[in-house]
Amino acid sequence: MGALLAGSAGTLPATLVSPWPGPAALCLAAMGFKTSSPVFWTIPQSYLDARIAALAIALVNSLGNLGGFVSPTAFGILQDATGSTRGGLIGLSVVGVLAAACVALVRGGGQHERARGRRPRDRDHGPGRGPVRGGPARVR
Repeated sequence: MGALLAGSAGTLPATLVSPWPGPAALCLAAMGFKTSSPVFWTIPQSYLDARIAALAIALVNSLGNLGGFVSPTAFGILQDATGSTRGGLIGLSVVGVLAAACVALVRGGGQHERARGRRPRDRDHGPGRGPVRGGPARVR
């Protein structure tokens, strides 16, 4: 959420300040938006059951690819409507704030474990953490 807000905070000043600090503001925006991407991909896995997580990740990836078409098109439409790149950058800043608000709404992680009525255990997470057959006995 903080990375998305940092990206939006970098995009908005790039439209409002003089041209000299604009590239520095766009660098802040790029750092914010690029660092939010890997953190985003952990969200579906923490909320969904392992059986449907792959399907949900594929759906998110498909929508992201669709966004690769919609975003430049919307940027061009806003640029044509306003006559400068300011409209597109302000639109990008608004979308970043909306994305941060959506992340704030789904914050909490691991809801599918609580919905099934059991607490997650250490051996439930990660490869090789389950009981080993024929191995040494575990002392609890």
